[in-house]
Amino acid sequence: MNKIFPQGDGNAAAAGSKALPGREGDMPQRLPGFLVAHCGDPASWIYSDQKCDGLNNCGDCSDELSPVTMCPPCGPGWWRCPSTVFKYCSCIPRSLCRDHVQHCSDWSDEYSCPGP
Repeated sequence: MNKIFPQGDGNAAAAGSKALPGREGDMPQRLPGFLVAHCGDPASWIYSDQKCDGLNNCGDCSDELSPVTMCPPCGPGWWRCPSTVFKYCSCIPRSLCRDHVQHCSDWSDEYSCPGP
């Protein structure tokens, strides 16, 4: 799973501009704001291209479900359901459908999803 990067202190000129030396997720001293997206936890952020990718990059699904992200509906290789898998938010890959393992809280991945 991708890392969630702390923003550093509130005096930073751009989101994520303070690196945490010696820790995983060290970032350059300055990043343009359009390259980062804020998570539901204001102290955390991810790279902008991690929004709406179907994965729970923020840890609270705010990168997938927040009204601010305005993610499109699930793509053709995905099944929309309330996921039980922390890695996914509102869609799971169709490759997980009909594999005899519950990935949706309503079991639709086993009984309704047409599969891959």
